Amino acid sequence: MARPHLLDALRDKVLLCDGAMGTRTQALTLDIESDYWGCENCTDVLTLSRPDLVRDIHRGYFEAGADMVETNTFGASPVTLGEFGIADKAFEINKRAGELAREAAERFADGRDRWVLGSIGPGTKLPSLGAIGYDALEAALAEQCRGLVAGGVDAILIETCQDPLQIKAAVNGAKLARAEASADTPVFVQVTVETTGTLLVGPDIAAAAAIIHALDATLIGLNCATGPQEMAEHLRVLSQTWPGLLSVQPNAGLPELVDGHTHYPLGPAELASWLERFVAEDGVNLIGGCCGTGPAHIAALDAMLRRHGEPRPAPVPRRPVWVPSVASLYQSVPLRQENAFFAIGERCNANGSKKWRELQETGDWDGCVAMGREQAGEGSHALDVCTAF
Repeated sequence: MARPHLLDALRDKVLLCDGAMGTRTQALTLDIESDYWGCENCTDVLTLSRPDLVRDIHRGYFEAGADMVETNTFGASPVTLGEFGIADKAFEINKRAGELAREAAERFADGRDRWVLGSIGPGTKLPSLGAIGYDALEAALAEQCRGLVAGGVDAILIETCQDPLQIKAAVNGAKLARAEASADTPVFVQVTVETTGTLLVGPDIAAAAAIIHALDATLIGLNCATGPQEMAEHLRVLSQTWPGLLSVQPNAGLPELVDGHTHYPLGPAELASWLERFVAEDGVNLIGGCCGTGPAHIAALDAMLRRHGEPRPAPVPRRPVWVPSVASLYQSVPLRQENAFFAIGERCNANGSKKWRELQETGDWDGCVAMGREQAGEGSHALDVCTAF
């Protein structure tokens, strides 16, 4: 019997994802030349050079009780692989990674449904910081997604997101790849909120949610950077507002340096206790682990879920109140005001304003800001900013 669509399963049951991939591979003693093909610390290449290791990691998580695993492709975009001189291997690595994870899933389909998430990490070049152009990044991520879709993943997980432009490029790349393949592969987005309370380039969680909602992603979640305690406040905001599916995959606490090595302090029981709270109070649909978590953590999460419903409990119903919003790089503004008239300032447009275009050409950014402030002072609720000319 065919497994149910992943979205239907997530709406019906709280599902369990795997834990860390990079932490597991980095703990192994591997040869730079024979295992990494000379690409030191490029764990993605192990999909081709050491598929046995990747299979073993997937198998360990399925044995621990995971309902799904992520592909070994966190850094497998042509952009990141290009830093190792193997950009041309992107499609092959992603396709094979999907196949390896699918093989493991089928092997452990012992009366239970198992799924595969195609992992896409943030890469090393963020467009909002000027490290790469948007078009180049979208094209690269579309190629990565083509490989994942060809490899048979059940969903594409864009994770550890730190930059709204990178999120947009990845989501649009995924949409392009699935359209070319006539597939209905859903797209999930997990953001990383730093200890500062924002994503790396500045957005708070409300702004990130507004941006992701506009991209039609099915699921939003939190992963990486911190442990569950630091995620609790941001998850509560999403629980109360986000109208779609919700996930959380924390690190095993905040990393510490112990005897020259990175150590994650949160044990399996402590992680399970926190995520039990998120399941009960915040109505999450998908849980799992990120850096520092291993099969023991996933086994503890599996046991916790089973205590609430065998083999998996139904998600706790939420009643989110979503307010349509627009967002800048830093914060969101609800499309709601006391009067029904919503005014959008249009003068910050290089195609319609000679002054705005000249300010850009001369690099007069203070003048650009002044034009925006002038329109805000005149009563504009939002600004339409266009810098292309």
